[in-house]
Amino acid sequence: MKEVLIIGGGFAGLAAAVALAKADRRVRLLEQKPHLGGRARSFVDPVTGTVVDNGQHLLMGCYHSTLQFLKEIGTLDRIKLQPNLKIQFLEPPGKLTSLDCPNLPSPWHVLGGVLRSDSFTLKEKLQILRVGRMLRGARGSSDGLARLTVEDWLTQMGQSERVKRGFWDLISIAALNEDPRRAAASIFERVLRLALFTSPKDSCLGIPRVGLSDCYVDAARDYITSHGGQIEFSRTVENLVIAEGICRGVGLADGSVREADAVISAVPWIEFTKILPGDLLRSEPYFTNILSLRPAPIISINLWFERPITGMDFVGLRGTTVQWLFNRSKVSSAAENCVSLVLSGAHTHIDHSKEDLLALALRDLSELFPAVHGVKMTRSLVIKERFATFSPSVGIGALRPPTRSPIRGLYLAGDWTATGLPATIEGAVRSGNSAAVEALIAAGD
Repeated sequence: MKEVLIIGGGFAGLAAAVALAKADRRVRLLEQKPHLGGRARSFVDPVTGTVVDNGQHLLMGCYHSTLQFLKEIGTLDRIKLQPNLKIQFLEPPGKLTSLDCPNLPSPWHVLGGVLRSDSFTLKEKLQILRVGRMLRGARGSSDGLARLTVEDWLTQMGQSERVKRGFWDLISIAALNEDPRRAAASIFERVLRLALFTSPKDSCLGIPRVGLSDCYVDAARDYITSHGGQIEFSRTVENLVIAEGICRGVGLADGSVREADAVISAVPWIEFTKILPGDLLRSEPYFTNILSLRPAPIISINLWFERPITGMDFVGLRGTTVQWLFNRSKVSSAAENCVSLVLSGAHTHIDHSKEDLLALALRDLSELFPAVHGVKMTRSLVIKERFATFSPSVGIGALRPPTRSPIRGLYLAGDWTATGLPATIEGAVRSGNSAAVEALIAAGD
């Protein structure tokens, strides 16, 4: 194999490039923007000088591919991973409860955490344990589950409205970035099995200690270039060069062509369909199915105050519109008195003005932290990611393409491909690894 061309420098593209570089393959990565990171990056707020993520991300111990990727590039120590799973919940007028799992073997760590939690009544604990018993049972989703939404499935499992809204919704929306009434139960069940019922270590949550880009972008770039790879910025790919069923490279916006023995597309599906020849997009089911994918938005609302409003690292929010609060001041020393509020699956709010979203966030905060009324807000920054992820709706599994395409030499990577996971960092890294493996296999390596 002479050279592998990778389109896109987010988690998927960089993971593929690192894997190929490790295998002593020549890599050339083309990034349309003047920076790497894709939809998972950070930047410096020009007003405060604070490093801000374009969207807050949580990692988990079950992110095996991601953690190995960070270890390979030397930045694993930049993730703060819990010793045991602990989630705090806050609801108006400031009531704080928690799910604190003991250091026991799986699944007893989760079951023990539920039983001793002050977040639920005895009746509600028994409801949650019913789901736990099911997940400990036969592996794999039933045929019926494949046709259910998360909401339908939880109702079948005897979960009350309060348990669904105050517990399962927080988990499913955070994991799937979609309303439980739309999201596929089959994907959610898989997430629960992997995250909660495999091992205690897999259940632990992790938060980057630094900006998201600082966790992987520069280190991955240095790894790739130190292994002989090249990264080109501000390179817009206009089309894939395909002849006789073989992908031979890409055409760029400046009219030049980059030839390669293999091409890995690691851009979002919306961008991929723009560079694919129209006849393939219309005639080949592998590509046509991609047109049926739909986006799910995320809104992040970053707020700076004159003094701290909470000492918690992060907390799940009940009875409010925003779903999670991350205390940037606790996670990163550079983010002074800054909190980030997250609204996932934000279909009904994405078109609201930033002023309205700010007002919504402040109303929610005032109900959760009554003392916030006396604290001056010094800065706000609302970030909308309209195409943050694909929507993991019912039946989506049949539309997500596997890594190897019908075109020889063309491979797909990205959290939207057929990873079996929702659109997560772990899914992106796994897809990049898979694309690298496929390219190596095709080359006989």
